[in-house]
Amino acid sequence: SRFFIYFTLLLEKMLVLSNPIKKTLKKLARLMAPIVIWAILFTNIYIVNNRKNYLPIFWINLYFTDKFIFRINPDLLKWHVYDPNIMPENYFVWSGDWDMDIIPVEEHEKLVMMKELFIDKKEIEETSFYSFALNQIKQGSVLNRGKIKLSSVKNIIIYYEKQKKLYEDILNNGFDMDLASKTGVVIGRDGNLIHFREGHHTLAIAKILGNEEVNIRIRAVHSTWLKNQLKERDIFLLRSLHKGIEKIFL
Repeated sequence: SRFFIYFTLLLEKMLVLSNPIKKTLKKLARLMAPIVIWAILFTNIYIVNNRKNYLPIFWINLYFTDKFIFRINPDLLKWHVYDPNIMPENYFVWSGDWDMDIIPVEEHEKLVMMKELFIDKKEIEETSFYSFALNQIKQGSVLNRGKIKLSSVKNIIIYYEKQKKLYEDILNNGFDMDLASKTGVVIGRDGNLIHFREGHHTLAIAKILGNEEVNIRIRAVHSTWLKNQLKERDIFLLRSLHKGIEKIFL
């Protein structure tokens, strides 16, 4: 697996080269993707029984493309990974107890902020996140939210105004499911869906407005759940993975 990880890093760097080279490399990588995924899964599950994080998400995205994108009722997402910064974002399979260390989605910073603004009708300066962001500036630990660095009151206000604009656009024009950002979701050891990283604001607004659907993207799975999906000595590992994820949404 370590060989494939180094190879993946090299390939990702090469894909930023000029267009003709990039196009050829991407075609080659797509052809290789099922072989690489199979080799990593088979080695880790059946040979070394490795419970560490493995399988770069680069290969999953190349092979499965949009097959791991689903539309679900946002109310099905009840939990959020407590500290997403400890997760290896570039991998599709994660080991450890991250799926036990979770908080209710309603307690997440962004959902709280949206509720305070649009349900409680609080002024920006009255919201809990505004106070938190100011305190971080005083402590010299400035927050980053997307491309906005919350290093001043002005930038904090800009961040809030951006969220207001997003909310008002969705309120007036509805969700465009084809354009709405995908909400990141990971699968815990028991097959439970847990919100992770992407699409916080979209998910928060969908919950507040009572939308019945939201786009999600499967970002990662727990190694224990994966091992349970892959039948012992079954060579059709990619099909087992795909079917395992589809079963969750049936």
